[in-house]
Amino acid sequence: MWGFELELKKSLRTKKFWLILVLILLIYAMAFREVRDNLEGATNPQEVLVTSVVGYIAVSAFLFIGLYALMAGATAVNSDLEDGTVRVSLSKPLGRVSYLLGKFLGQTVSIVVAMVFATLLSFAITKYYGLSLTASLVGDLILSNLLILLAMLQLLALGLLISTLIRSSNTALGLALVMFFVTGLVMPQVVDGFAEDKAKEEFGIEDWKDFDKLSQGEKMAYRERLDELYREYHLRYLFYAPQVLMLDVFTDIDRTTFNDDGTYTVEYIGVKRAIADNPAQTALMAGLVPVYLGLTLFRFRRMDLR
Repeated sequence: MWGFELELKKSLRTKKFWLILVLILLIYAMAFREVRDNLEGATNPQEVLVTSVVGYIAVSAFLFIGLYALMAGATAVNSDLEDGTVRVSLSKPLGRVSYLLGKFLGQTVSIVVAMVFATLLSFAITKYYGLSLTASLVGDLILSNLLILLAMLQLLALGLLISTLIRSSNTALGLALVMFFVTGLVMPQVVDGFAEDKAKEEFGIEDWKDFDKLSQGEKMAYRERLDELYREYHLRYLFYAPQVLMLDVFTDIDRTTFNDDGTYTVEYIGVKRAIADNPAQTALMAGLVPVYLGLTLFRFRRMDLR
């Protein structure tokens, strides 16, 4: 508990934490305008609004809270080694395992605080547009935050592992930033390209002119097959990227149907159904947390702390 309280106070005082809260506030301020644009042309704006609010929580977490989690973990142990804090802490009746778990739990609470802040802002958006905060909606928002928390905890645990492998906090921070953008932004584009090539090969499409020649039913079948390939390739090649798996789950919270008159209809499926439809993604997000923590503990117990 001593290590937990120390790390919690330290996490909440860092400039990184407060910068993340400010960035979340800015992105949600921009969300007000974009949600309004999403409502135009919708036959059921209430369903679109629910989908948009839940989606913004996921995107905000991916861009900001996830980045904070990885950065905080990557500088947790090595920064304490650089300023001598770890030696002072372990001079007390505190073992290495307790010290490391205390840091993990303390930083976890700081992530939860940031997520609660983002959720309260999402409540403000729903009230602004006149959407009632029903028990079902609140339950979905809470469930979506728990799913996001799994992804963030994996990034935090991975960051802690990096901090025990690289003694320089600046080097570890740079590596964490590169890993975040490569695995979360660059690699998905590359892997999605492979999936698109596979779908085009299966349907005999060489360019978009061939796609235009397909019947409406064939186009729908192509899109469905492409979605299947996206998920298949993400599980195969990006199983270590919780941001990608998390967004795959959130993609299934609704189904959109485009009407002949130019309007569209959104059927809100719900977060619980989306999680049930993507068990492998959810299991990977939860399962890699103890794996990374176990490797971190193994490494930390053998580190030379001088």
